[in-house]
Amino acid sequence: MIRYPFNDDWYLTGGHQGGPVILPHDAMFYERRDPHCRNSWNTGYYPGGVYRYTKTFVAAEDWRSGHVVMEFEGVYQNAEVRINGRAAGGYPNGYTVFRVDADSFLDYGSNNTVEVVARNDGPPNSRWYSGSGIYRPVNLLVGGPVHIAPDGLRIHITELDSARARIAVEATITNVGCTERTVTLAHTVTDPHGREVGHHQEKVCLAARTSRTLRQTLAVPAARPWHPDHPDLYHCLTRLLDDDQTIDRCRERFGIRTLQLDARNGLRLNGLPIKLRGGCIHHDHGVIGAHGLPAAEDRRIRILKAAGYNAIRSAHNPASHALLEACDRHGMLVLDELTDVWFRPKLSGDYSQYFERWWQRDLEAMIAKDYNHPSVIMYSIGNEIAETATPRGIELSQRIATTARGLDSTRYVTNCVNGLLNLIAAEDDPARDERKRQDADAEPHKNLIAVMNFLMSLLMDKLGHLVKLPRIDRRTREVFATVDIAGYNYMHGRYRKDARKYPTRVIVGSETPPPHTARIWREIEQLPNVIGDFTWTAWDYLGEAGIATRVYGASTALYRPYPALLAGTPVIDITGHRQTQSYLNEIIWHRRRGPHIAVQPVDQAGRKLSRSGFRSTTSLASWSWEGCEGRTAVVEVYADAARIDLLLNGKHIGSRAAGIERGYLAEFRLPYQPGVLTAVAYQHDGTEIGRCSLRSADARLQLTVRSDRTRLISDGSDLAHLDITLTDHNGIVKPLADREITVTVEGAATLLGLGSAAPTTDEDFTDNVHTTYYGRALAVIRAGKQPGPITLTVSAADCTPQQLRLAAEPPADTEFDPARQ
Repeated sequence: MIRYPFNDDWYLTGGHQGGPVILPHDAMFYERRDPHCRNSWNTGYYPGGVYRYTKTFVAAEDWRSGHVVMEFEGVYQNAEVRINGRAAGGYPNGYTVFRVDADSFLDYGSNNTVEVVARNDGPPNSRWYSGSGIYRPVNLLVGGPVHIAPDGLRIHITELDSARARIAVEATITNVGCTERTVTLAHTVTDPHGREVGHHQEKVCLAARTSRTLRQTLAVPAARPWHPDHPDLYHCLTRLLDDDQTIDRCRERFGIRTLQLDARNGLRLNGLPIKLRGGCIHHDHGVIGAHGLPAAEDRRIRILKAAGYNAIRSAHNPASHALLEACDRHGMLVLDELTDVWFRPKLSGDYSQYFERWWQRDLEAMIAKDYNHPSVIMYSIGNEIAETATPRGIELSQRIATTARGLDSTRYVTNCVNGLLNLIAAEDDPARDERKRQDADAEPHKNLIAVMNFLMSLLMDKLGHLVKLPRIDRRTREVFATVDIAGYNYMHGRYRKDARKYPTRVIVGSETPPPHTARIWREIEQLPNVIGDFTWTAWDYLGEAGIATRVYGASTALYRPYPALLAGTPVIDITGHRQTQSYLNEIIWHRRRGPHIAVQPVDQAGRKLSRSGFRSTTSLASWSWEGCEGRTAVVEVYADAARIDLLLNGKHIGSRAAGIERGYLAEFRLPYQPGVLTAVAYQHDGTEIGRCSLRSADARLQLTVRSDRTRLISDGSDLAHLDITLTDHNGIVKPLADREITVTVEGAATLLGLGSAAPTTDEDFTDNVHTTYYGRALAVIRAGKQPGPITLTVSAADCTPQQLRLAAEPPADTEFDPARQ
């Protein structure tokens, strides 16, 4: 079927923002945060609501004899779809792709109205910021009487060697007509340069109202394997021909790669071993909320790849099409995750009330979405599901894993288990679970996951010993026997112990705290059965407000009160700016030796700092602390080196040992004095291996604005990201110069979001005024539907306004869109 974007000309009622909208659209993003809302810290104090989207379009007369489907890539949540006032379909899961057959509801040759209602107004249902409404794209699928079914083209690799590859192409063809039809099915494969490298066609006879799946094997000579270091992508164009006329077509990108797995050799990609340098990510995009836009997904993957990651885990829900496409393009491996809950609730309004009835459809949709993406290497069937310690949960794990393998035998299945949670989990009691679900205003102490997070944060340094308890093994071994890869959430203390006890078990660190990466990566390298590690998290996110934030002058707490907004995780902040842990990770992974200098905020010197097991430091790569002269500066230098020398303005301050035994960290204390701070790293024999300097900013202040794009596509969804910093005239950021900035946009685009990485703020991302955080902010510009010039102006007190000029250009693909006629 031909897939057309169906995102324009919608009208929203309900919630804080109403009126015309272009999809994707996150309605929660426009709500006013409320310290008293029931979602509380879970969503960063954003309330939910009921949102009604409507669109009027003409259904072409010639659709009558064919098939029309509306495809929704993500509606949060409990979507109800009506066409011309009649119930046509819907779906409870907010992350699952679902489709509605429109044929029997349309008035052909005249106007039709589709209405989508998203209900997110009940008790808390998400442990993080979920977004609301139609936050991922909508597509209209149109096919004639004989057509290729949605998700009807599947490609996998059957053979790969240095000379050639063999690919199996499966196409499902449907005849919805009343007569038998004979058509020609043609496959054309092109290489990454667009050259044809394979072709096959055959005649197909279909009886009326039947479907057939045909499988063909094509040889691809001199194949270029897909790999994170060279993510080469091929295309398969499949057409249905009636005589010489194309009556339907489908194009899929795919990568030629193979996977192998065992405990002796670990994970192999194209026959070569690979360790997963992974990070968990949520689906929101910080200052633009949950708007599921391809340019935002692409930018995030580019930044993660540049920071040394080669894998992500979609926590804790299926990834979007756009995210997987970005991972395919840039070479990022993916662990795609089905769900955060099974039948036992974690929050009173969560998906546990639907899971047992809907999990199979959710799983089928996720695997159908993922099948042709070379980036996807495994599926997680659950995150921290405490019931996996009980007979009922173990049996369900076996059923889900077996179903997943039946749907896709080319990838592996894991279950991400928290051993401590399984240790304290209660036995099966459906009546108790129902009572908990009905407690719509559950207190924090009633939330087992919240309690576990708090305890782990306090006891993180002892976690490696705690998880070695024999009872944890007894409470996890049966569920691990149901999957291909045992997912260890915060169980890295068991790696070596379980490698000896279970010599055939393959393990992945499915969730570990970033501060532990240095101490566990060497063990991961030494144990072939441990295939890698996913830190929690690689990118900060909205919601779980304050769980990883370290606050000056405050005591340790599980979550933070309003106006806390972000989790506060320490690797890459919500604006895409790399934090200290990000540079340490690259040293741990042997992708750089260092040194890297970071300084704990000198303006906070001497103040008490709350604890968090998820974050070890609040340091910044800055030696610009105006007004702090003479105060004690704590300088952190990270390097894979035997010794670090620190110099200030050429004067030797001291020497410290670094290297793996010290977590690659050398720490210095000295009175702050402006100038040039330099760290020099040496090997054991005294050979210099690198140096790094931080220079103090001068007194002058200016705005520095950089856009990642100068040209956008006028498709209503393309984005430009503007990094805004307060600097001196040399571009050195001034972290203590924070002030309000104002962004105005004129021309063929609008301001979608403006904000900073401040973990606590009462400012709104939808305003065009926002305060910087340590001298930084991010503005996101969204292209409209008309091409033309775009003028961006950024201003702030005591600064000369900065102006950028961009351009929005027409889409290259001007294919006729029947839904807009």
